[in-house]
Amino acid sequence: MMKRAMWCAAVLCWTTATSWAAAASVPTPVTLAEAVRLALASDETVQQASQGVAAAEAQVAAARSGRMPTLDLGAEYTANLKKPVMFLPADMAVAFGGATKLEMGGDFELLGALTARINLWTAGRLSSSAGAARGWLDASRFREQAVRDYVRYAATSAYYDVLLAEAELANAELALAETGEAARLAQLGLAQGTISRFDSLRAEVELANHRPRLVQARNRRDLSRLALARVCGAEVAPADSLDAAAGPGDIESLVARMREGSPELKALSAVVNAREQQVRLAGAARGPVVQLSANYALQGQWDDDLLPGTDETAASSQAALAIQFPIFDGGRARADIGAARAELQSARLELARALRDQELAVRQAALSLENALAALDGAQQNVRLAQETYRLAVVRLESGVGTPLERLDAELALSTARAHLATALHASHLARAALELAVGPGGSAS
Repeated sequence: MMKRAMWCAAVLCWTTATSWAAAASVPTPVTLAEAVRLALASDETVQQASQGVAAAEAQVAAARSGRMPTLDLGAEYTANLKKPVMFLPADMAVAFGGATKLEMGGDFELLGALTARINLWTAGRLSSSAGAARGWLDASRFREQAVRDYVRYAATSAYYDVLLAEAELANAELALAETGEAARLAQLGLAQGTISRFDSLRAEVELANHRPRLVQARNRRDLSRLALARVCGAEVAPADSLDAAAGPGDIESLVARMREGSPELKALSAVVNAREQQVRLAGAARGPVVQLSANYALQGQWDDDLLPGTDETAASSQAALAIQFPIFDGGRARADIGAARAELQSARLELARALRDQELAVRQAALSLENALAALDGAQQNVRLAQETYRLAVVRLESGVGTPLERLDAELALSTARAHLATALHASHLARAALELAVGPGGSAS
């Protein structure tokens, strides 16, 4: 009984583990919106962009710190293994008993200082530095939005790639089944003497050609699922269907929306602002700096003991108002200003180039979507025509007035029309996704 109970428990554990493994291997059905959320949460480039924003925020905090006072504490404890000496001229040595070398200090020395400083005037250095840091922070945030848009496009493309591969696989399975039935009828007709050997051979060849197409379609489906899993960071499968995408809407309104909401253009505008502040920062190097400082110092010298006595230490304190005005720096400020102005002009040119490219991209994407929808309408008409042709071929064959060859041709035409329809549907969604990427946040309007 004990052995039987142990055997049953082992079988139960194996069955449970097998069921868990089977359940784990089944992709989770998700909608497109859910796939995009998974991709945004797991994509490494989005995480890198977020870290770039964090670094830019730290730079802003560092730039602001120049307006705050600084407080430094320094201390030094010295044990003189051999004291330093001072050499005296011979005529002065008489006053010291004839000694020409005098030891200086004690066996131990202590020096500590507490210093506070604050910038009162920097000729715009601090404000320009803070403004440039804020500009780079804005650029980093908009770049993060742009990265998210690209990841959203990649997830959408991978999602519809799986839908296309699944449609192709279903079409290949259906075509194999229909060709298999045609081959069976051809063999039956050959045995009965109602069709020729050529018609039977043609059906067998078509059936043999459909088998590798099914294998290829299944492999494309598996590869597309792997690509989607890589983008989403999880084993998922599309829960939506491959239907027609919405139209682009008015192109001029899309261009206007792109101008207002494109994160890439906003990032470049922020770079221009940062470069303008850097020009000011380079020019501020020619201005004066006014600084207020205060210092409290404690020093002592003594012999023998590790710590000084009360009469062997002394304290001092001071306050100072310092001004530094650059007179000649060898042309460094002039060179820095020239470099900053060149970088500013380059940033402005980049913004203008990107604006023109984005406008062209929106118009191209809108027209591509219109072309895809027009091709989709034709593909749908071809499928309806191919379905009717196939139905008539089957009816003619069953009525004895048609041939298996006509049925095979009609089946091949129907399979091809279905494949073209799936490709057209897929192309419409990719064109729609490209338009949404070009327009920016908010996407395109139908």
